[in-house]
Amino acid sequence: MRTHGLRITGGLLGTAAIFLMVFANQLGLESFPTWGIRRSAILLIGIVLLTISLFYREDNFIGRSLHSADGRFYIALLALNAGIFFIYVWFATTGLLKSLPNETNYFDLQANAFAKGQLELDVQPDPALLAFKDESLYEPGNRTGIPVLWDATLYNGKYYLYWGPAPALVLSAIKPFYKPDVGDKLLALLFLTGTLFFLNLTILDLRRRYFPEVPRWAVLAAVAFAGLVNPMVYVLVEGRIYEAAIVAAQFFLVGGFYFLLPAFDQPTYPRLALAGTFFIFSIGSRTTILPAIGLLSVLILIWAFQTQRLRMIPILLAFAIPIAIGGAAYAAYNYARFDSVTEFGYRYQLTSYNLYQKMDETFAIEYIPPNLYKTLFNPLERRDAFPHIFPTRWAGPDWLTNYKPKMYLTFTENITGLFVGSPFMLLALLAFVKPRRDLRWIIASVTLAFLATFITLQAFFFVAMRYMLDAVPTLVLLVVIGFWHGFELFKNKKIFIAASTLLLMYTLILSLLLSLSGNLESFRILNPELIQRMTWTFNGFIK
Repeated sequence: MRTHGLRITGGLLGTAAIFLMVFANQLGLESFPTWGIRRSAILLIGIVLLTISLFYREDNFIGRSLHSADGRFYIALLALNAGIFFIYVWFATTGLLKSLPNETNYFDLQANAFAKGQLELDVQPDPALLAFKDESLYEPGNRTGIPVLWDATLYNGKYYLYWGPAPALVLSAIKPFYKPDVGDKLLALLFLTGTLFFLNLTILDLRRRYFPEVPRWAVLAAVAFAGLVNPMVYVLVEGRIYEAAIVAAQFFLVGGFYFLLPAFDQPTYPRLALAGTFFIFSIGSRTTILPAIGLLSVLILIWAFQTQRLRMIPILLAFAIPIAIGGAAYAAYNYARFDSVTEFGYRYQLTSYNLYQKMDETFAIEYIPPNLYKTLFNPLERRDAFPHIFPTRWAGPDWLTNYKPKMYLTFTENITGLFVGSPFMLLALLAFVKPRRDLRWIIASVTLAFLATFITLQAFFFVAMRYMLDAVPTLVLLVVIGFWHGFELFKNKKIFIAASTLLLMYTLILSLLLSLSGNLESFRILNPELIQRMTWTFNGFIK
């Protein structure tokens, strides 16, 4: 009887949602004729509710899912991911839930060029730029008043992009069928959702293979952490070419790990080939991933020699051939643009600095100490105004403040240290306490990828919050392993469960708060009413 009533209620709610969204304009609920994100989402929810109400039976798929522990777990997992995706969309649309306000569409420009069979962008440089006959073009002061395609690369009178071509290659595949411009923010949202998808699959596979005794709530906690930890959400508010390139690289990197990690126990040629393919696409999205893939390749060579000696050659070839083909293609792409297989265009960038002259100073060991402080320990700033807690550019000790090697930029963009904003990350250390032998290759591969990317970024001449995303997804996998291994180390003791839960709650709440406060100016410009309402509500609550 209760089930029958729930079916009727769900059916009525679903039908009402569908009716209200289909006729929203006629009923005065929407003033725009086009379908926004919010309207589409409510329609989808209505369809799901109506479908469940109509087709529910105790002995069919829907009924078995609702009445089994595993079924309810996967429903909860699906609902959790839907909630995370909603948060992504909410921040990407600055709370408007209607459209994505794009600032750049650089990957779309490159995709259009690829679709036409050319490498240079279909953007004509200003004649004043073409008047330069030497490297003085790359001195910012010499270009004052001349319009440029900002941060693009200009070489031999043509515009190119120094960002990797992989996202544009993917986008160019749909260009024959979809002509409108695709903003970089939409790509950032899609690739971040894809990264979350592969993190889900990898987390579930790790649990199935190595941690079957871990409670289901700990799996949901791991997914929530993976999807919301800073700066996963933070990068979506601006969502420019810079963020889109980083997120695309992580999508392919985590996808590669999804295929690689099971191969350590059950190696198959398709898995290794897919891992290699995803890894080269990750490099093709962001070249700073190259050291991580290089070290991973060495690790896979050692693993194959020690554990798969009888078929080591075909296993290595399955993994290496996609990387070799992709690497050769990237080298040819560079040569066709810049007459050098190792030139990615960074030297010829039109930006705030003369990188043509200072290219050798962009990476240096001297930058590591202040960058480490920023990335790990840079504190929060507390203000009297809502939302009171903000990321800050720099709050380091005097000896680091006055430390200015080469072209290092101390005061750049806001950033919050990992240990300050995401203390749940500390659980990664548990993966190395009495480490499990059956996880040694997995832990080694994830650790190498994280450290290689992390150290590479610390050697750059400045760091920003978005750069943390280059290293966070691989670190997330290590944290999940450490978190679950903690249940074995502490024998499910309540003190461990309580402590880890508090660390997780603090991490998630602060991550969302920083995503708002760190991008507050964008919210104030695009959605001032929302900020006003939130300020009034918060102030009224604390009073």
